[in-house]
Amino acid sequence: MPKQFLLNADGSIPANVNVQALQDAGIPLVMPTPMPRQSGMVAVEQEPQQIDGVWRQVWTLEPAPEPEITDEVN
Repeated sequence: MPKQFLLNADGSIPANVNVQALQDAGIPLVMPTPMPRQSGMVAVEQEPQQIDGVWRQVWTLEPAPEPEITDEVN
């Protein structure tokens, strides 16, 4: 995952953020998106995508792994 900086949910930049330093380092300002939820699935964050000139956080849903069952008792 490349470096990214998540903005506030409303798209504003958090206080005391050095935007110029982020831009100089090539770190995009990314609009967060809600993490999807679905029974039996886990959300996995992907590379951000630029849509209409705005970088956006991207999620995919993948099947949840089966829990490991052990006989160990603590």
